[in-house]
Amino acid sequence: MNHLLLVTAAGYIIGHQLADNDKNQSITLGDVHINNTAQRLIDHFESLEIAKEHIIGYKTLSTDDTQNLIARWQADYFTTS
Repeated sequence: MNHLLLVTAAGYIIGHQLADNDKNQSITLGDVHINNTAQRLIDHFESLEIAKEHIIGYKTLSTDDTQNLIARWQADYFTTS
């Protein structure tokens, strides 16, 4: 499955690519996790359509890399001491 890490002004977004719509200039992702660093919040969505103009950068991730990155985000925000 094609997992993507997207960098946007809203935060870091991970999801698997469902569609790349050139006509509408958007990408549709499934099983989406958004890391909003400004609010120290991780949101989860079943699917999300993102306008390509809002994407600052991207990287393709393996399934293991995706799971590890989400786990690190959760550990940063939800670890208590």
